[in-house]
Amino acid sequence: MWRKTQKTLATLIPVTLLLVYLTVAVSLLNRWDTMVVVTLIPVWLWAGVGMAASLLCWLICRGLPSLLLFCLCLATGVTFSEETAGIGRELIVATRGTVADGSGAATIRIVNVNCGGSESVLRRAMETQPDVLVIQEAPETAVLEAVADQLYGIERCVSSHRRNAILARGKLLGVLQDPANATLHARVKRADGFIIDITNLHLDGCAPSLKMWRPAVWKQLIEARVANRRLVRAALGENEITRSNIGRIVSGGFGTPPGDDVYRPLETNGLTDTYAASSLGLGNTYPSDYPTLRLDQIWVSPNLLPVQSFTRLNPEANHRIVVSEVQPPPPAAPANAPKPESSAVPPKPVAPPAPATPAPATPVQ
Repeated sequence: MWRKTQKTLATLIPVTLLLVYLTVAVSLLNRWDTMVVVTLIPVWLWAGVGMAASLLCWLICRGLPSLLLFCLCLATGVTFSEETAGIGRELIVATRGTVADGSGAATIRIVNVNCGGSESVLRRAMETQPDVLVIQEAPETAVLEAVADQLYGIERCVSSHRRNAILARGKLLGVLQDPANATLHARVKRADGFIIDITNLHLDGCAPSLKMWRPAVWKQLIEARVANRRLVRAALGENEITRSNIGRIVSGGFGTPPGDDVYRPLETNGLTDTYAASSLGLGNTYPSDYPTLRLDQIWVSPNLLPVQSFTRLNPEANHRIVVSEVQPPPPAAPANAPKPESSAVPPKPVAPPAPATPAPATPVQ
């Protein structure tokens, strides 16, 4: 009797797990709002659950289908988890001992930090020597002014709105504040003439939890995703993104892990997730001590090339500090600048053709 039951379970359980696998895969690809509780869970966690269930089925029932499903979940977790790329780059750097630096070109260091109202956390972020410092839950204005003075001196610019703030090196050209929330936009002109549009977001939390399977919580998560996506889309519409002489930075606490549909407006507008492009290490930011979710992110326009991105410990707050270095485009040459002389050998002059000899006239008969 047990052998018959064992044989049935050895087929039934892998088939059930395969159906769950396909459901999760389709939901992650389409990112439907109604399936928000599925897409909020990271790929590596789904893969781990599938591997554990398949392994347990194999230990109890044996059978080849369980082993095949285990291998499928393992391959999915390794291939589609963004942590794999970050760990791989970190191993390469540890082996070679160097990091790509944009061929020696100047870089802009962007730092995102959630201070939780603490000055000491802001001081810790200050140690990274940022060119642009994006702050959520910032301390009082006097502290921001003092930190900006120490970082940038007379080249500083400070802008704040509610509990968001932006500190940067350069001249502040303009500030836009959203009256409905803490979203803050600042336009900064650097000493080399390059202009950067910076957006600081702090979205409502939409992170996975054990309670999210309850119908009421599920509905709240759907509403939060729709509202956050609308806010991100509206923030992108404040300034033009496609101009080559203006860089764009969208940074802050997005409240939801990567892969969620909140990031679709950023992707469709051509912005790049600096961690996905140049990560070193895991990159997760929440909670700070043992981070499992990457809720704090930095996105940049196509004319800002990510060089490297990593996180720093931040034991005095709930979020880790995110550091990204990007390479701006080379400054454009002035219109009246003389063209550089070519080092190539000039071609030999071509002799003008000899004048054609007129044909003799034909005598008239």
